[in-house]
Amino acid sequence: KHRREIVHALGLQPYSVSQLAALRKLSLPAIHKHIKILQNSGLITDQKIGRSHFLTLNRKTLLSLQNWLMEY
Repeated sequence: KHRREIVHALGLQPYSVSQLAALRKLSLPAIHKHIKILQNSGLITDQKIGRSHFLTLNRKTLLSLQNWLMEY
């Protein structure tokens, strides 16, 4: 549930890790676990700007997944 909501939120706009944690009402260690799984799957990307990490949705991965699903 949390990961789907994270993907949805990042589809609307980029968020910093702390903003996303506050939005989802999760602790930083909890949000980092979800972020790591989503990054490993290629669904989100992380960019460090200054001291903050900003997350964005990787639309290319989603498009590939959508194309694959449309085959079935």
